[in-house]
Amino acid sequence: MKDKKVKVGILFGGMSAEHEVSLKSAAALVKNIDRDKFIPELIYINKEGHWRSIDEDAFNRQDFAAKESHSFIPWLNRPLDKIDVDIYFPILHGPNGEDGKVQGLFEMANAPYVGANSFSSALAMDKGAAKLMFRNAGLKTPDFLVFSENDADEIKEQVSQRLPYPLFVKPNSLGSSVGITKVRKEEELKPALDLAFKYDRRIIIEVGLTAREIEISVMGNEKIMVSPPGELIPGNEFYDYADKYLEGKTTFNIPVKLDEKTGKKVKEMAGKSFRALYLNGMSRIDFFIENKTNEVYINEINTIPGFTEISMFPKLWQVEGITYTGLITRLIKYGFEYHKQFRFSCDWNEKL
Repeated sequence: MKDKKVKVGILFGGMSAEHEVSLKSAAALVKNIDRDKFIPELIYINKEGHWRSIDEDAFNRQDFAAKESHSFIPWLNRPLDKIDVDIYFPILHGPNGEDGKVQGLFEMANAPYVGANSFSSALAMDKGAAKLMFRNAGLKTPDFLVFSENDADEIKEQVSQRLPYPLFVKPNSLGSSVGITKVRKEEELKPALDLAFKYDRRIIIEVGLTAREIEISVMGNEKIMVSPPGELIPGNEFYDYADKYLEGKTTFNIPVKLDEKTGKKVKEMAGKSFRALYLNGMSRIDFFIENKTNEVYINEINTIPGFTEISMFPKLWQVEGITYTGLITRLIKYGFEYHKQFRFSCDWNEKL
């Protein structure tokens, strides 16, 4: 028993528009997990929300998307093949993965898992709700409005009274820059609304700042670690989906050199915002530093950030001497630690 390896159930794919991003993150996770400590058990969720256990050969061949999958709800389908794991590691970006739904499933099953709890995941995924929490904690965030109906005339009226152009129109609960448009004038607003509402029933419209884009990684539970800040310099006008995952024109300064006062403030805000959403596990936190004023604004928090080897979350920890493999081990330990504290006693954490 002492030398038994931990079985880690890696969930990937999912029903969101970020399905393909999840495949890339999962591939990096499987490649870098410490095989002396862990056995990866792969669980694919297709775009219809059906689950399937797959072996690693099928995963490496990408030979699984068309295979028969089954609902995890027992009365809708024949039971899934038995999934025997010690802890789950969801690497599901976006809705139905990063928004608390799958985390709630694990909590109902009393199963350990990596990452933020269901409540905090839901808060962080809802951009409008998260920004209200940031404001309540005394953190500056760009001014915004949230809408749940695509009434262009009503939205234009409210925007004209409250928000100056340029603006960013976004799905309220999505990531990876999917469905986002930069709007420079009122005539461009309607197609931006149509695109955002295509991906979400609620949208958020934010003031577009002329600013540097800074990101920080945070991980831990009661005690947290805050990484040095990194800066991304978009190859396109802003860091859109094509730039992130297709064209790769963005460059990164890791770590970025900031003046002492600003660097300290960004790190303090990262820790404060992590606490403001009652987070645990891991997060990547995105900030703006306005060019003219040097004022720091929090933009959003990602509770399951991009996890490829070139993603900002692991690269920021590498500056601190934490390898990708070591990072995975830490996150699994945090999962067991959180579960032990809030659910039931589990001794895996002491063995890692």
